[in-house]
Amino acid sequence: MQGLRAGAVRRRIGAGALWIATAVLAACQDATGYTPTVNRYAALNMVGRTAGNGEGQARITAIFFDALTLSVPNSALQQSDQCTLAAVDTLTLVTRGEKKLLTTPTLAIGGVPATLIYRDSLARYEPTASTVRYRAGDLAQFTIPADAAFPGGSLSVKLAEPVLPGKITVPTVGQSMNVTWNGTNDPTAAIILSLRYANPVSSPYANEQVYCALRDDGVHDFTPVALTNFYNSPPALRSLTITRWRTSEALPDARSLLHLASSFDTTVAIR
Repeated sequence: MQGLRAGAVRRRIGAGALWIATAVLAACQDATGYTPTVNRYAALNMVGRTAGNGEGQARITAIFFDALTLSVPNSALQQSDQCTLAAVDTLTLVTRGEKKLLTTPTLAIGGVPATLIYRDSLARYEPTASTVRYRAGDLAQFTIPADAAFPGGSLSVKLAEPVLPGKITVPTVGQSMNVTWNGTNDPTAAIILSLRYANPVSSPYANEQVYCALRDDGVHDFTPVALTNFYNSPPALRSLTITRWRTSEALPDARSLLHLASSFDTTVAIR
């Protein structure tokens, strides 16, 4: 899952790409008198894993940056189920920001403060602990002091609950494969299913996937057609990742966006 996170931000703004785009638009401004609007973004991303006893532990990063335009994911907009065939992205991405605030923002998980520090090498904020534990139903409250780099604001999001998949059985050819999980039926949450396998069979790793963006209703059937390449894959390279994600956003002013994203994923082998 992903939220306003590494992939989305890096693909669009890694510093070099941003400055090139800005330079090009500056040249256009000189030639035509057009002045583009530079928007300000604050993004808090929380990626959860199981911590046992029904609890989660999240890796948390917060970044601040400027951009001309940015498509921001919104979990509440996932009102229908959609699947597609896609390549598996094996690229390791690093969340990197651009700006440091004069005053450090604050974060509380389930009402408990989580002290944030600034990492100059990545221009981002993160807790002093590598992971922060939380329980289902806990809220993350992110507060930003008023600053020249970003207007003040405060926003919360309910952290994505641990995903508990049901038993998954590989059906006979021609039958659908039923997948279940502990759905929340919460309209602010959404699910991503990534059914991975090798195609062609000679591939040494799972390089293809059936990628589904779903409502969090707890059930999905992969059709026989969707499973065609999956059946041909070596069983050792088959897996299913179920990701629950939830977002929240606010507009402190006309050109600023505060975006919070929480996700939790579970991967199971399918033999």
